[in-house]
Amino acid sequence: MAFLKREHVELLIGIGVLALGLGLLVFTFSHALAIATAPGDFFRGQMPQQQTPVGPSASFTWDTNGANTTTVQDNSRQGDVAITSWNWNFGDGTRVSGQNPGPHTYANASVYQVSLTVGDGNGKESRAVAQVQVVPMQTRSGDSIGDPTAGLQLNLDFGSILQPVAITFLTFGMYVVLSMVGGAVTRAGWNMIKPKPETIRVRLKPKHLTQAIEEDAPSVVMLPPPPAR
Repeated sequence: MAFLKREHVELLIGIGVLALGLGLLVFTFSHALAIATAPGDFFRGQMPQQQTPVGPSASFTWDTNGANTTTVQDNSRQGDVAITSWNWNFGDGTRVSGQNPGPHTYANASVYQVSLTVGDGNGKESRAVAQVQVVPMQTRSGDSIGDPTAGLQLNLDFGSILQPVAITFLTFGMYVVLSMVGGAVTRAGWNMIKPKPETIRVRLKPKHLTQAIEEDAPSVVMLPPPPAR
């Protein structure tokens, strides 16, 4: 049974290592090219998708009958879940709850700021306001407007800020490491399969070493002895 020679085994291993290194390099640079061409799409794909629940939208209409009495009608729209609370403020210190409270009578004719705050099962809130005009012997009506300051909170979410930054550094760090590993593996494979110079081994015996040393040593010139006095 014929066996592979050592040189053949080394050649096959070297080809395999070289192919592995080249594969790592191709993978690394293809993903680096994907980041360079569309970084936004790439990093959005790396981050988990977080959907913020949609809250309700408060709205109402109002009518006055000329006798200092105002009637309000809720027209709020729900978000992802149903509205669970309605809180009214009639602007004269009166606060009531319920979707459509009964008529409210003011003590004096004036302009009052009426507001409605609605909340849903997700804890989301929305607020609407209206300037209700109470004029004796005259009927008035109108619609509310959304309150842009309702629920305005200064809340910095450092997690959402640091997450894409961390993903960016980790991704590029991974590609740098893969590039170094791929290059090292490729170099090792090439060193295994590249032609090796022929080596000639010569064994010298001690007498040959002595002869070589004597041949390389400079000749000694013998000087005549000094004359006698």
